[in-house]
Amino acid sequence: MNLSNAFLVLLSKVLIIFFKSRTIKHILKLSVEEKKKFLLKILNENQRYIDIEKEEYSDNNSLKFIQNYNQLPCTIETRKKRADLLEKNGFRDKEVLLMGDDDLVSVELALRNFKHVTVLDCDKNLLNKLKILTSEAKFPINFFHIDLNHGIPNYLYKLFDVICFDPPQNSKDLDIFLHSTFKAIKYSNSSFFMMVNSSAIGEKELSKIIKFINNSGFYEHNKIEFFNCYPLNKGQSILLSFISFFFKSIKKNKNFINCRYYFTDCYEFKSTVNLEISKDNYDLKTHDENISSKYIKDISIPIYTISRP
Repeated sequence: MNLSNAFLVLLSKVLIIFFKSRTIKHILKLSVEEKKKFLLKILNENQRYIDIEKEEYSDNNSLKFIQNYNQLPCTIETRKKRADLLEKNGFRDKEVLLMGDDDLVSVELALRNFKHVTVLDCDKNLLNKLKILTSEAKFPINFFHIDLNHGIPNYLYKLFDVICFDPPQNSKDLDIFLHSTFKAIKYSNSSFFMMVNSSAIGEKELSKIIKFINNSGFYEHNKIEFFNCYPLNKGQSILLSFISFFFKSIKKNKNFINCRYYFTDCYEFKSTVNLEISKDNYDLKTHDENISSKYIKDISIPIYTISRP
């Protein structure tokens, strides 16, 4: 290990002490090579994105590395792409759950007349905003004020055909979202979409996560790299630039100082159980319960405040 890499390892260990964010702590704990891979991918995609003259970037001068509730809203283009994905997969008449929606995907789904959309979020102000923006929707959207750190309440147990979530980029929060998904989703003929930066999670952690998903009755159907784009504020851009300073191959590229966007991949997982087994007069409801009970432990659920339109 050269001196630059050794100093970066030491610096990362020191910085971890000062950051409360699990996402920043997670990225700082990545190995030197993992950090380099993560930063290079972000840089290259930034160059490609800026070269095609995207106009959605808004210059946010905030120096906060992590916004309230780990929110990092995506671009309008990304929001529409997610709605396109759900629409093309034939989910307009299905039970759709959005776990967290600072990206305002529910607004886009309301405009497209999705019939059964539910939003869970821990931010009351955001929920009130979404209620106003979707107040004229043809099909009312259900809003619940829920903190996923405490799990999914039993009244939402196995109700949803499709779930979409965009968690904070660290293994701990991703684990929380996945456990919530496996409690809320129907196991028969269901899908979920997970938005994560695979490089930020790290190869070893991602491998464990994929294995857990497979063991929980789902398989990876599709992965779309750089599917999601998020404008960065000034502080977030500076942090990425500061870390990149220790990699000679990166710091030679001056464009990285003006890194404007963050990107994540879209993973689509489908249930290994489909409706064809009903031909044998199989009780699908019982089958779902048997599968889910195998993987999900009982959780003591507190009482939640519920917000509805």
